[in-house]
Amino acid sequence: MLLVDADSPEPVRSGAHELALFLTPEPGAEARAVEAAIEGLLVALEDLSLATCRFLFQIRSDTSQILEENVPVLKAKVTEMRGIYAKVDRLEAPPGPGPPASELPALYRTEDYVPVDAPEAEHQSR
Repeated sequence: MLLVDADSPEPVRSGAHELALFLTPEPGAEARAVEAAIEGLLVALEDLSLATCRFLFQIRSDTSQILEENVPVLKAKVTEMRGIYAKVDRLEAPPGPGPPASELPALYRTEDYVPVDAPEAEHQSR
């Protein structure tokens, strides 16, 4: 209950004002809560920044290892494979002068040894 002061011309208004001041939280508590939330976010941001730096350092380290160790090995393999491909190309190339590879020499022609008009040839063709 509010004490009514006899000197005050408006005791109800004065009591309401005092009650409002009493019930209103102090601004310092809200500011401290906001500062604590900001501090927590800054700590989380710093942790994220450190993790990102570690991750980027690992990527840089892996990239250096690949460039220094693996790329020279791959270049050597590519050079070796080019030599193998050149050999395969020489083997697959058609022969130079002479009969085509798909045609047998005249020595092995069947028609020279077995006449086409022979009765056995007619019998087999049916």
